Amino acid sequence: MKKTRFAICGLSLRGIYHFALPILGKNQDSGTNFSNQAELVGILDIDCKRVEAFLGKVGVQIPYYPADAIGRMLKETRPDVLIVVGPDGTHCEHIVAGLEAGCEVIAEKPMVINAEQIRRVQAAEKKSGRAVRVAHNYRYVPRHKQLKRMILSGQLGRIINIEFTYNLDTFHGSSYFYRWNSNREMAGGLSISKSCHHFDLINWLLDDVPAEVFAFGGLNYYGANGALRPRDAHGQPLSSADEKRNCPIFQKHYAGKFAPDSNEISTGWDDFKLPYDVQYPPEKRRYIYDDIKVEDTYNAVVRYQRGTTMSYSCNCCTPWSGYILGINGTAGRIEITPHANPDPTGKTAPAAEIDLITFYPLFGGKQLIEVPPVSGGHGGADFVIRDDLILGTSAESKELQLVAGSQAGAYAIAIGEAMWRSIQEHRSISIPSLLTGEY
Repeated sequence: MKKTRFAICGLSLRGIYHFALPILGKNQDSGTNFSNQAELVGILDIDCKRVEAFLGKVGVQIPYYPADAIGRMLKETRPDVLIVVGPDGTHCEHIVAGLEAGCEVIAEKPMVINAEQIRRVQAAEKKSGRAVRVAHNYRYVPRHKQLKRMILSGQLGRIINIEFTYNLDTFHGSSYFYRWNSNREMAGGLSISKSCHHFDLINWLLDDVPAEVFAFGGLNYYGANGALRPRDAHGQPLSSADEKRNCPIFQKHYAGKFAPDSNEISTGWDDFKLPYDVQYPPEKRRYIYDDIKVEDTYNAVVRYQRGTTMSYSCNCCTPWSGYILGINGTAGRIEITPHANPDPTGKTAPAAEIDLITFYPLFGGKQLIEVPPVSGGHGGADFVIRDDLILGTSAESKELQLVAGSQAGAYAIAIGEAMWRSIQEHRSISIPSLLTGEY
C-alpha cells in the first residue's frame, strides 16, 4: 500500500508528540501507530540543533530544512500533506506555500493570527483546489460531543444565550507570558492563540457564525506592571534573579528546578529535553514581567447571526485550570464545570474521571448525565482527531461535523481579533467587516 507522505513545519512539542512520533511508529502514548500508512519525509524548523537532537534520540534520518527553505522542502520531498505546527505567526506563510505546491494542509489552531492572513489562506485554498483542515481538537472531547448530541436532539430547545468562563492556573497561564505567545506579532494575543479553542467550540455547538463582538480586557497579572511583580522598598523592580526569588509564581512552580539567575524555565512536558536555544537564547532574559503588550484578562459579549449571545471571560492567573459553561435554551439549561490538565502531550494526565453534565429541564428536576472517561491528551480528544487527520474522517466525525476547515478556523480567529480590537477602540466590532477587509 502506498504510504501518504507528510512533512512538518515546526518541531514544536505538538509537532513531536502529536504528529511526528506516531507517523514514525515511535509513539509514547497508546494512540494509533501510523507507520504502515504514513511516512515523514521532511522537517522544517528554525533550529537545526533541535532537529538533529530529536532525530538522534529517535534513531531516524529525515531531511532537515531551515526556516527560510519552505519552497525547497516542498519541491525536494514532494509531500502529499503538509503539517503546520510552528509558532502561530509562521502558519500563514507555510499554509499558503503548501497549498500552492499542491499539498493538503493540516494546521494547528489557530489557523493563522489575523483576518488579513485568513484572506490570504482562503484565496490560496480556492486557487489551488486543495483544502486546509484545522486541528480544533476541543470538538472531539467526549463531553463536548455529548453536548452536541443533546443540542441536535432538541433537548434545550432554541439556544438563547451562553455563559462561558475559562480559567488558566498560575502554572499554565504564566507559561504563555515567557514564551512567544506574549508577542502579538507572533501569536495575535491570547484572545487568538488560546481562546480560539473556546470560540470554535461554541461556534460548532451552535452551528452558527459570530456577527458582532464587544470586549473589555487588559494586562493585570503579567508584564512590567503585573500585580504580582515583586519590588523593593521604594517600589522599584528587583534584579532579575531577586525578582524570581521573590516571585510567588516562580517559587511555587520552578524553585529547586531552575536557578533564579538563569533564563531557563520550562513547561516540563518534553521528555526528550531538546534544545530551544535559537528560539529562546539562553543569554536573553525571558520572564513573565517583561515588556508584554498582550492581554491576560478578557470579558466579552458575542452576538451570533441567528440571535444567540455569549458572555465570555478568560482569566490567565487563577487557582485552577478549567472552565464553567452554562447553555440556556427555551427548553432547559446545561451546566458543566470541568477542571483541565494543561499538558498538551497527555503524558502527565491524571487518571481520567467520569465527566458530569448537569441538565435542568425548564419544567422538571435536575438530571445528571455521565460521560465515561477516555484516555489521551486534551480530555481524550487527541487520539480521535489524530486518526481523523491522518487516516480519514470517521463516521462519527461526519455525523457530528467534527472536522474543521478554513472557514471554521477563520471564525474562531475573527472573534479573538475582534476582542482585542474592541478593547483598544472601545467599540463593537463587526465580524463580517473584519473578515472581508472592510473594517
